[in-house]
Amino acid sequence: MAEIRLLSNEVIDHIAAGEVIERPASVVKELVENAIDAGASAIAVEIDKTDLLRVVDNGIGMEEEDMSLAIQRHATSKITNTEDLFHITTLGFRGEALPSIVSVSRAKISSRKKDSLFGHFISIEGGAIIERGKAGIPEGTIVEIKDLFYNTPARKKFLKTTATEQRNIIDVVSRYALCYPHIHFSLKSQDRSIINVSPNMAIEDRIKLILRNDLKDRLFEFEKSTPAISIHGFMASPEIFRPTRSSIYTFINKRSVKDPVLTSAVALGSKEFFMKDRYPIAVVMLEIDPKEVDINVHPTKALVRFRDQSKVFGMIASAIKESLKSHPWRDVSFTDKSLLDAPRPLKETFIVSAAPKMYSDDKLLFTEEVSEKKPSFYSDKKIVGILAPAYILLQDDEALYILDQHASHERINFEKLKSIMCDNKPPSQKLLHPLIIELSPTEYHACEELMPHMERLGFECEPFGPRTIAIKAYPPLLKTNTLKDIIISIIIEAVKDDWKSENHEKNMIASIACHRSITSGASLSPLEIKFLLKDLDEAGSPHNCPHGRPLYKKITLSEIEKWLGRRP
Repeated sequence: MAEIRLLSNEVIDHIAAGEVIERPASVVKELVENAIDAGASAIAVEIDKTDLLRVVDNGIGMEEEDMSLAIQRHATSKITNTEDLFHITTLGFRGEALPSIVSVSRAKISSRKKDSLFGHFISIEGGAIIERGKAGIPEGTIVEIKDLFYNTPARKKFLKTTATEQRNIIDVVSRYALCYPHIHFSLKSQDRSIINVSPNMAIEDRIKLILRNDLKDRLFEFEKSTPAISIHGFMASPEIFRPTRSSIYTFINKRSVKDPVLTSAVALGSKEFFMKDRYPIAVVMLEIDPKEVDINVHPTKALVRFRDQSKVFGMIASAIKESLKSHPWRDVSFTDKSLLDAPRPLKETFIVSAAPKMYSDDKLLFTEEVSEKKPSFYSDKKIVGILAPAYILLQDDEALYILDQHASHERINFEKLKSIMCDNKPPSQKLLHPLIIELSPTEYHACEELMPHMERLGFECEPFGPRTIAIKAYPPLLKTNTLKDIIISIIIEAVKDDWKSENHEKNMIASIACHRSITSGASLSPLEIKFLLKDLDEAGSPHNCPHGRPLYKKITLSEIEKWLGRRP
């Protein structure tokens, strides 16, 4: 009996859906792209948690016959032959989006062509049409998706929390609202307006409205072009930064992409103007001959392949660097690389009580007091040197240990912060004037989820407008001059890592601990290293930082002897 068999259409459809539709945001992305390709000047997205997704556009619409064809695989109006694949100018072209979506959901598609007296609708369940008829709707198309992944429970099980999935939808709509300023975009979640931007705005005004209103006078333009490639974009000045690359928005031929080549080019071009682990807020539009880029390398079309990757990379990096150097806000505090790379004074990075008088007595950081005898895994070892400086070299009778000083201090701070901030009533210090922080829609949505957890750690935080928060009080163990950076970092980390609600407070404390820790490049004295080792033992001799990374690498003498040929 033959062991190789043809898969059923149902299985084929589910495989295709798994490649294209990863989560609710994937549905919104594909439907918004279809609406843009249909020439819509207004696109409205409505979500009810993630149980209902509704996208309404005023594009050209579809005839009844086209609606039936549109939900079949590889049915498209956008290409006709193989040669067209090398001249793609639309956002969709595979003919897989709608079939993939409707194969794993219960859906209704309604559409009306211009000048038609009425429209038509089809209802689909699991890819099969179960009802059709006439529909009294405005010109354009309405797609409603319910019960996504109802027939693929394994895929549904891997979805994140409702809040996380909604943040991904907000990000999708924000990206296309940035790239198409002539289109009216709106996004509502359970009748609450999240995004609403009017059409025909200047691109810089749209950027300010979508990302942050406080970008006024702090957003500058850059551009560079050759006959084959044109780069145009905007970047916020360096005093406005993010701890990750999440606020670098990149577009190729008006297609939103999350391509590491482009984000790395932006990071490199702005590197000398930002401190370590700080990244710009930037919007980069790349126009390139379709023959020079392959957008057909991944089903979701988020990744691309360039014919001349190094040329594109270099153009973006140089365009940003040249523009940063020429703008009037340019200041030595941002551009003097020696200042940025120099380690901060130790009295600002970590404190040792009972050490030389140059250090203040901050009980949060290194301490000399010992409440009870703890295991001495670290402090019993001999200090033999410093590497980089970033790593402390230790040894005992059997091995050499390479200790990460930043990760070690981070773990010490985490344990001490946890014991203070997790009290039933953690201490809180009132601010004389509230700290006002402007956020993007995605960041604000994450902050709303975090607020109750922040309050339990000693922050007093409340909404102060559609996308603005006011910090009125904070844990007194933090410094006011770093408070904004810490809060933004917490929010960005929550967005990036999809924190689970039960771990919010632990993750927030870990983020704060990282900010308060000595840097990898800080030079430590032998006395400071001794206090670091002692505090590690006081923390229970941990072997990992709060994020799970190892604190040290152990290399045994027998391993070293094998390397040097002294034993087989």
